[in-house]
Amino acid sequence: MKSILLVISLLVIGNPAEKKKGKDLEKISEAIHHFVSAADQRNSAEMDKVLHKDFRAVVNRLFGSTEVSIMNKTLYLDLLKQGKIGGDNRTVEINSVNLEGNNAVVRASFSGKELKFNTFIQLVKDTEGHWSLISDMPLIEKK
Repeated sequence: MKSILLVISLLVIGNPAEKKKGKDLEKISEAIHHFVSAADQRNSAEMDKVLHKDFRAVVNRLFGSTEVSIMNKTLYLDLLKQGKIGGDNRTVEINSVNLEGNNAVVRASFSGKELKFNTFIQLVKDTEGHWSLISDMPLIEKK
């Protein structure tokens, strides 16, 4: 996290366009950390704030299954409330961010006690500059 903020700081010095991009990268990082923290704490109220109304989680072939599971925001929040997902204390590593205007794709890794998530997260920025997650496509592996 510190290295990402250092890079962002170096990019924004003296260039207004880079300053705006740097601010977006910072807000995207905050949204990812908020997402992980809310899941780890099973805090559905906080999770609701970071997920776009049309959020989808796409989980392909979880633990060797042949199925693709797609969860909308309502189901995702319900599973969180029921304690069926979340409840860990994961570390967050943002591996890359592709930022194009008001859209971003983040490749990140979240590592907990028993599971590791390598994921692609898509985010959208609204007219007020708020970034929210619209899709999460994790590969979830047991450690």
